[in-house]
Amino acid sequence: MSEVALAVDIGGTKILVGLVAADGTILRSEQAATPAREGPDAIIATVVALAEKLRRADVTRCGVGTAGVVGEDGEITSATDHLSRWAGTPLRRRLAEALGLPVTVLNDVQAVGLCEALLGAARGHRSALMLALGTGVGGAIARNGVVERGAHGIAGSVGHHLSPVRRGRRCPCGGVDHLEAYASGTAMQEAYRERTGHALGLREIAVLAQADDADARAVIAEAAEVLGAVIGSANNVIDAEIVVVGGGVLALGDMLLAPARDAAKREALGASRTVQIVPARYGPTACLIGAGLAALQSGPAGG
Repeated sequence: MSEVALAVDIGGTKILVGLVAADGTILRSEQAATPAREGPDAIIATVVALAEKLRRADVTRCGVGTAGVVGEDGEITSATDHLSRWAGTPLRRRLAEALGLPVTVLNDVQAVGLCEALLGAARGHRSALMLALGTGVGGAIARNGVVERGAHGIAGSVGHHLSPVRRGRRCPCGGVDHLEAYASGTAMQEAYRERTGHALGLREIAVLAQADDADARAVIAEAAEVLGAVIGSANNVIDAEIVVVGGGVLALGDMLLAPARDAAKREALGASRTVQIVPARYGPTACLIGAGLAALQSGPAGG
């Protein structure tokens, strides 16, 4: 019987736990609301309760994709306030003790990046830069089918690359004028509100842009310019073969990606101007699948 991993996706609003096979198939899954304001004990208890519903004999290890920066020992070294007191949680150790399994912990976007590298839009490429555009902007780097964590767990965090546009916008991390402050869904909604005085969701802004609304188009154009410029300059350092962009903001389609590709080419060096920037192939289950693949990839010792 093929090995199966217990996979966990810990997000700000929901926790998803599933059984993931080596080919990325989700065999079964269970979901619950994240007790985000109740602290790490409640979050871990929710994960364990969902996992116990899925336990079976061929589950030999566990993989986790979680919000927050993950250190070398699977601890949460920093996190936003979406999950109360999450920073400092020794997540790998706590879950390994509770589940009796070796546990591998990745940041959620790193898990998405692994899914895309092994099975998705970057499959067959030796290296990939992954961006996830949603409420925030996350990133990951994969080389030869393995996610690069870096010395401090933050490799690929292009959401905190400086924007070429400097309007003094505050990033949720506390910095100023990062990519996330311009190209996240939250940032675009805020930019539209500042321009018009109207608070609209991103899909509503997209509809207006398609109807040639000048303010909506300007907001998307600025986000695309910043996104592309950061991709181009970041890839001058990373030198990935392909760039994969996912997340809810991709609902904007080529209104965002086409000008972003042009901006990336202007910033790229040499042959990296030809690097493709493509939409992600996997959607909301990518983190769960990537977490399961990370566990299966890790070997018996976990980690």
